[in-house]
Order: sequence, then structure tokens, then C-alpha cells
Amino acid sequence: MKIIKIILFLSLGYCREVEFKEIQLTGLITDKGQEISGLEWYQDNLVLLPENLGGFVYMIPKERIKKQLRTSKPESIEPRQVSFKTADYSKIIPGFQGFEAIAFKNEFVAITLEAKSDKKMHGYYAWGTIDPESFEIKIPEKNLFELPVPVQVKNFTFESLLIHEDKAIVYFEANGRNLRENAWQYTVSLADQKVDKIKHPFIEYRINDVTRLDRFKKFWAINYLWSGDRKLLKPSNDVVFENHRKGFSHSKIDGVERLIEFQIKNGRIEMTDRPPIQIVLKKKESRNWEGIVRMDKRGFLIATDKYPRMILAFVPLN
Repeated sequence: MKIIKIILFLSLGYCREVEFKEIQLTGLITDKGQEISGLEWYQDNLVLLPENLGGFVYMIPKERIKKQLRTSKPESIEPRQVSFKTADYSKIIPGFQGFEAIAFKNEFVAITLEAKSDKKMHGYYAWGTIDPESFEIKIPEKNLFELPVPVQVKNFTFESLLIHEDKAIVYFEANGRNLRENAWQYTVSLADQKVDKIKHPFIEYRINDVTRLDRFKKFWAINYLWSGDRKLLKPSNDVVFENHRKGFSHSKIDGVERLIEFQIKNGRIEMTDRPPIQIVLKKKESRNWEGIVRMDKRGFLIATDKYPRMILAFVPLN
């Protein structure tokens, strides 16, 4: 039956879409107030970053996730809480709103933070260390500075982090042609925090998170649109759907939930020719995917913040 549906969709001019498989979780992480804002691997553990100042991150061993994916009757996973020691940013950053992204390289940790003050958005970069045995994360208060946002868009700052060699690429989430004159991203040296820029293509809608680089310097990103953000984002022509056909639900519902592949080539970030992975949309229920990591060579793990609820899910490669 699945093969017949795929053949029918292709004959009608639609691109294949994929369904996700939810990872069953239990405990505090399922509370909307936790608002997961980023995913990352450390060793063989999935790290889930809450947006709020709770003093911890969540951690799940990869093997437990793989075990759940193998069974038809999964046992819910309660993630472990791991110490996340930071300053009380609500007292030192005006209008502090929360954490947005996290990335590791060996014992090095980078994070981004978001704030709103004087009716303007502000983005911050901070760094510290992780203990490879206890997994405790420490971000010294002095290891913090502001990165001016490229353009003022309500509730938009730096949603993603990507470690490339000796630099962190700090991803601004809005990169559309009608919003930015040039769609570059910041880079920050891991050694001395020198700030530079890397060229980036225009891409409509939001970039909510990115995976790590593979050995070919390729990575995937969550590209998301909630229909209510159209006036805010003022999208231009969607070059992804100009080059690749829409899936059935994407042609019928006003919204975008897809994964797109980039690569670092000749000192700049480019989109690859690989078709996007389109997630089947649901009527009247946009899912705000805020985190992504690769799941070996099988696909990806993605997570929502709190809309419509906290969801951790597996998405297969096409």
C-alpha cells in the first residue's frame, strides 16, 4: 500500500514526505515550561537544552533511544538531569529570555542566549567546559559577550551553533532575501573569541537548529514556517521548492516543516543539491521543531519546544 501511495504522489507531481516516529518520554521534560531549545550529542548521550534557567540540561544515552526505536512496545524514557552551572543571566542581561543553542568540541562548550530590551532583540554568545566523566557543564560569568543581530525581527536571534574546525558558527535564524542585504553568519574563534563572518545563501523562513558537520563538511538544518510568521518574515521566492517539488501536505497547508542540507565549501556555506526532507504537515497544528541531531546514518532526532507540546522524534532519511 505504501508503494502504491508513493507512485500515486509522484505521478501527481508531488515529492515524497515522511512521517516521524515519536520517542516516548516521561518526567519533567514533558512539562511545556521546560521549552527545549536545542539538541546536541556529547559522547554517546543526547543532550537536550531547556530554554529556562533551571540549572540543568537533560541527557539520554543513545542506546536507550535505539532500543526504543527497535521495539513496537517501547518503555518511556525519563531523561537524566545533568548540572548546568551558569551565572544568573536574568540579573546581568537586561530582558534575558533564555538559552537558544548548545555545541561541544571535546570539553569545550558554547551556548547562545536571547534577550529583549528597549523593544529590541539582543543575542549573546557564552562558553565554558564540560567534565567528560560527570558531564557537569560550567559557564563562567565572565565568558559572555553580545553579538549584534544582523536585523531586528521580533523574537529572532541566534538559534543554532555549529563547530567547524577551530570556530563556532553562530546561526541567525532569519536569512530571507527580503529581510537581509547579505545572509552571512558570525564565526567565533574557540581559542580567543575573535569574531568574523562566513558567507551564507539566502533561505526563506526560519533556521531553528543545525546538525554537526560530517566528514564531507555537510550538515542539515531545520527549516520551519508557522503561517502566523509570514507577515514578520516577508518571504521571497522559496528557492528550495523552486528546485524540488512540494510534498502533498505542503501543497495543501500553509506551513513548512522540512530539513535541508548545507555544506561548507571554499570558505562559505552553500545549499547542496539534495532534496529536502519534508515532514507530513498536520492541519491546524504547527510543530515548532527547535532541535536536531543526526541519528547515526539512519536519520535524525528532532525536538519541539512546547508547541503543540514537547515532542522528541525520529525522522528517517529519504
